[in-house]
Amino acid sequence: MSIDRRSFLKVSGGVSVAALAGCLSGDVQAVSIGVPGDSSTTGQTTQALQAVAQDKAEELRLDVEDTGGDPASVRLYNNDEIDGYSASNFISTNALTDTEPFGEDPVDGIAYQGFQIGALDLHWLALDGSGIETTDDLLDDDVSVWMLPPGWGLRQLTDTVHQSIGIHDELEENSIDADTGDIAGRIDEGDVDALVSYGANGINLPGWATEVDARSDLYAVEATETFREGAAQTDGVNTLDIDVYGYDQDLGADSVFSWQETFQFFFSEDLEADIVYDIAELSHEHWEDARDAQPAYLDHSDLDNMTGGFMEDVPVHPGAADFFEEQGAWDDSLTRGD
Repeated sequence: MSIDRRSFLKVSGGVSVAALAGCLSGDVQAVSIGVPGDSSTTGQTTQALQAVAQDKAEELRLDVEDTGGDPASVRLYNNDEIDGYSASNFISTNALTDTEPFGEDPVDGIAYQGFQIGALDLHWLALDGSGIETTDDLLDDDVSVWMLPPGWGLRQLTDTVHQSIGIHDELEENSIDADTGDIAGRIDEGDVDALVSYGANGINLPGWATEVDARSDLYAVEATETFREGAAQTDGVNTLDIDVYGYDQDLGADSVFSWQETFQFFFSEDLEADIVYDIAELSHEHWEDARDAQPAYLDHSDLDNMTGGFMEDVPVHPGAADFFEEQGAWDDSLTRGD
């Protein structure tokens, strides 16, 4: 059964609400996977795995669905509309604890854990000519900021980090809302002075950020000690300085302060174990083919890269568990789904 928020809090049994995979003619199994957006890192990663399945798997088809954000994916899963999704551990935990964006409209549960997609490194950048030097300057009355699309889990994560710092309300007054497909144009029009960007797995940027990088002059914003200390106090969030990567321009700094989040694939309890086993095996054996499409695709020949994002007390799909057990990579401290 899937993990629900009450069993997560009690570390006990859960209630099943999940979607069924569709069977196609010729015994081809179609599995629908929700992603935040086509130009997001997890969207591009899922599309890469989809292409591998199309090329290598005769009895499996992955259908990638743009849901507008991992919170929306969790809700669609609870409505039996998708079979799996990509999501952050942060949003998954919030779904299980009725925390925003699920505070006023909670869900029954989340899908089983599958395997890790990777880590995203979020950070502040400013536009040339903005006059912004440090994170304190983001609060100036004449500054406009973009903190990712409002429906994204990464936006909720960013909001939570800045709430911990104590500057969220002031930032919100300076914030504009725009989808990733529109942000490069909004920057061109002079509507944005600073933005939250991110990279994936120390390799590259998502598609939308690559477009911004190509069209705009950017530089890193220096994080003050107060900003750093407040961000570090955010529950469940890792903060660190990372080497700059992925940009085709000099950001004026060798490193940036980042808040980091882990993403995974999650799969419905109603997907047969053999199906999820095959998906995990496909990623393990053909990660290089997937990396041809998405350079930040993790090296899944290293099983630690598949299991490294697992959350405690949240069940792992039995198909994934079977695969890891067969590979000698199963940890008995993990919870196996029924």
